[in-house]
Amino acid sequence: MIRRFNYTKRVKIFQKDISITLMDDNNGKLSFEADLSKLSLYEFPADSSVFVEAYRQTDWKRFEFGKLEAITQSEDRDLSVFGSRNGILFRVKISDEKNGKLLAEADRIPFVLPNQQENPRLPLLPVCPKNLGDQIYRIDYTGPRTILEINVDAISPHRIVHDPAFIALAYPVIVKEILTRILVIEEYFDVSDDDDWKSNWLVFANSFSSIGEMPTDKDDVDYCYEWIDNVVSAFCKQLNVRKNFSEAWSVER
Repeated sequence: MIRRFNYTKRVKIFQKDISITLMDDNNGKLSFEADLSKLSLYEFPADSSVFVEAYRQTDWKRFEFGKLEAITQSEDRDLSVFGSRNGILFRVKISDEKNGKLLAEADRIPFVLPNQQENPRLPLLPVCPKNLGDQIYRIDYTGPRTILEINVDAISPHRIVHDPAFIALAYPVIVKEILTRILVIEEYFDVSDDDDWKSNWLVFANSFSSIGEMPTDKDDVDYCYEWIDNVVSAFCKQLNVRKNFSEAWSVER
């Protein structure tokens, strides 16, 4: 069935109609393939231009995929500029180049790896290697979702995020910081917007049991802090943080 749209407004392309496969040879060589065949379900002028954009925070690269009537894989699909695949997202845009008008867009598209099932879930806190000076980790809020930046000059980012000691010491603080930013600083309480990282975090936090009713904009700040502490306690219990830390610490000593 053809989807008909009013061209006077930008149209949202459904993420499920886009498939991005990322190839990683583990030696810094990253590339991707895009299956855009379902764009034929959308009724736009055949000579509309199609673009795919890869991005992470402020890093960005655009790829031309020809016209809607004859979509072709861009010859250049190299993503090595990103350094690692962690945190990379994609956009797909359809535009009228003659009038300089963006007709449709799909944003925040996650990639799949070869032989991985489709429709992956976006991680709440993807990891990204970063030069942070003397700081070990930092949370970045500038993009469409939170990113955990790990100092690439200090330790392997992929190793430290699975280390029981780091999980025990850092992640409860991270969860508390993020929820405090959402509820107390930004005063955000909406859990219905799937495209907003703040909503996604609140849904995650509210999934724990015995933490009390989630705060609303009618509750005071003290209750927000109390609820956040309850979430952190439940988070630590679910991950068995104390036991795992004790075992890791005893082995190290």
